[in-house]
Amino acid sequence: MKNTTLYMIGNAHLDPVWLWRWQEGFQAAKATFRSALDRMSESDDFLFTSSSAAIYEWVERNDPRMFAEIRARVAEGRWQIVGGSWIQPDCNIPCGESFARQGLYGQRYFKQKLGVTATVGYNVDSFGHHGMMPQILQQSGMDFYIFMRPGPHEKGLPGRLFWWESDDGSRVLAFRIPYEYCTSGKELDRHVRRCFDDLKSPFDELMCFYGVGNHGGGPTIENLASIRRMDADPAFPRMIFSTPGRFFADLLEKDLPIPVVHDDLQHHASGCYAAHSGIKRWNRQAENMLLAAEKFCAIAERVTGQPYPAELERAWKNVLFNQFHDILGGTSLEAAYDDARDMHGEAMAIAGRGLNDAIQSLAWNIDLPHTEGLTPIVVFYPHAWQRATPVELDIGGVNEDDRLLDDQGRAVPMQLIRPPLVVGGWRRRISFVADLPPLGYRVYWVGAAGAAGETGRQGDKETGSQNQVSDPLSPDLLVSPSGNDTTLENEHLRLTIDPATGAIASLYDKRHQIDVFCGQAARAIVLDDPSDTWSHGVHRFDKAIGGFSATRVRLVEQGPVQATIRVESAYGASKLAQESRHGRLARAIQGAGAVLPSRSALLQSDLRDSVWPDRAAGRWRGGARPELDRSLGRGARGGCAVWVEPAERWQI
Repeated sequence: MKNTTLYMIGNAHLDPVWLWRWQEGFQAAKATFRSALDRMSESDDFLFTSSSAAIYEWVERNDPRMFAEIRARVAEGRWQIVGGSWIQPDCNIPCGESFARQGLYGQRYFKQKLGVTATVGYNVDSFGHHGMMPQILQQSGMDFYIFMRPGPHEKGLPGRLFWWESDDGSRVLAFRIPYEYCTSGKELDRHVRRCFDDLKSPFDELMCFYGVGNHGGGPTIENLASIRRMDADPAFPRMIFSTPGRFFADLLEKDLPIPVVHDDLQHHASGCYAAHSGIKRWNRQAENMLLAAEKFCAIAERVTGQPYPAELERAWKNVLFNQFHDILGGTSLEAAYDDARDMHGEAMAIAGRGLNDAIQSLAWNIDLPHTEGLTPIVVFYPHAWQRATPVELDIGGVNEDDRLLDDQGRAVPMQLIRPPLVVGGWRRRISFVADLPPLGYRVYWVGAAGAAGETGRQGDKETGSQNQVSDPLSPDLLVSPSGNDTTLENEHLRLTIDPATGAIASLYDKRHQIDVFCGQAARAIVLDDPSDTWSHGVHRFDKAIGGFSATRVRLVEQGPVQATIRVESAYGASKLAQESRHGRLARAIQGAGAVLPSRSALLQSDLRDSVWPDRAAGRWRGGARPELDRSLGRGARGGCAVWVEPAERWQI
C-alpha cells in the first residue's frame, strides 16, 4: 500500500451562518482558528487549509494578536489560503459581476493582509457550479478548483480529477472531494479506508479531507494521532500532512491522462433555487443598485469633482457575504434572514446615497434652458448599449392633455398610469418609452400642448433613431383590433390570454412568424412538494395536485404606451392575481403574480409543456458568450421541455 499516497488535508468547514446567526459563526471562527494555531504549536508537521476572506477580516478586527499569528503561519507555508473569494458563495444565483467581485475583494484582502493570493478555488459545499466558473477562476488568479457537490450519484464525471473547461477555453484542474470534507474529532480509520478505496492506477495519489466542520472546529489531537498511527501501518497507504496547493503541484509533475469536462457541475439541492424569495430579491436589487451607483459615481468624480464614496466597498462586502451558499440558497434559520435583510438594507442605502449624489451633481451641470410651461425630465441610463426602455415617474402638476417632447422637439407618447398610492390629482405617475444612449442621459420635456415648438418628426435619419411610432399621440394602440380584453398587440408581438384558464393561449412573434409557445403557458399550477428546504433526493417537480382556475380576466390599463391584462384566479381558499403588461415597443412581456401560502405545495407558472426544446435560451454568468441557445429540458414530455433552471436574471 505504500506505493500510493493520501494527502491529508486538515481543514475546518465553517458555515458563518446556517443553523445559527453570524454572531455565533463569528465566535466559532475564532475558536476554530485558535485550535488550528494550537495544533501547529504542538506538531511541527501539521498543515492547515482555510478559505473565506470575510472570516479573516472578523479575526483581524476583533483579535489582532491572533491575526498576527495566522500571518506568521501563512508566511511559513503551513497555513494555506484557498478560495480567493470573500466567502464560499452560491455558484448559480449571483450575477457575473458578483463572481468577479468575490475574487477581487477576496484576493485583494489576502494579498494586502497576508501577503499571498489563493491559487486554488474552493467551494466545497456549494450546491452547483455554473459552466463559466473556469474563466472567472482563471482571471482571478486561480488555476485549480475543489468542490464536493454534486456527488457521483447526482453528476457523472470521468474521475475525481479532471480539467474543467469553460466556453472560452479557460481551464482549471478540478478535484471532487471523496465522501466528506469534514469528519468527527475521533480516529479517522473508517474515513481513510473509504478514501483509499478510490486510489486507482495511474492515479495513485489522492486528497483526503479531515477535521471537525460545519460549526467549525478543525483537526483534533486525536485526528493527528490516528493519521500518524495509520501511516506507520503497512495496511494503509502512505499518509502525509499536506495542502491542496502541494497536491496539485506534485500532480502536474506527472504525465497523467487527465480527462476534460466541458459542462456545468450540476445538480444538487434544487430546492435552494426557490426557497426564500426575499433573499434572492434583495441580492439582485443590491447588485443592480451598486453597479449603477459605481458607474455614475465614477463619472461624476471625473466630470464634476463629486467625491467617490469609499463606503461602496463596505456595501459590496455586505452583498458578497450574503451570497454565502446557505444564506442565498435560503437554507438558514429564519432569524438569519433578519440579519441578511439589514445588511442588504445597509448596502442599498449606501448605493442609493452615492447614486443620488452623483446624479444630482451631473444633472445640475446640464445646461437646461428655461421654457415657460415645460418641466425637464432627465433620464440617466447605466448600461453600455443603446436601448428604448419604459420609464415610470411620479411627477406633480401634470394634466391629462399635457404633452411629452424629446430633446429634438418631437412628440413622445405619454400615458398616465395607476399610481402606487392614492393621492390628490396634483401628483400623477406617467409612463413613456425613452430612447437612451449608452451610459448616458437624455432630456425630455413635459407640459401643456403648444408650450414649445413641436417638430412632429417621428425619426431622425442622422442619428438612426427609429423608435418612435408613426402616430405617437393616437390612443390605445396596444389593444387587439378585435376589441376584446384578452389580446394585446404591438408591432413585434401579439399576446392572447385564455379567458377560461387565465393562461397564455398564444404569444406570436411577428418577426419570426412563429408562436413562442407550443401550448398554453404560464398557467398557475400547484405541485406536490413534501421535501425539505434543499429538496434533497428530489430531481423533478412534476406531480401536479391542482391548478388555479380563472375567476376574472379583464383589461385594467390601456393607452398609447402600455396595456395590462389582469387575471384573477383561485385554488381552494387561495387567491392569485397575475398581470401581463405589454409595451408599445416591447419585445417581451412583463408579468407579476403572487405566492401560494402552503408548506407542502409549490406554486409554479407552468412552462413545462409549452416551450419548444430547441428554442429556449439561457444566459451564462459573466462568460465569454453573452447568450447561449440551449434546451431547458433534461428530457421531453409531449415534445416540450421538462426541467427549468434559473437563468442569470430570472430572480430579480
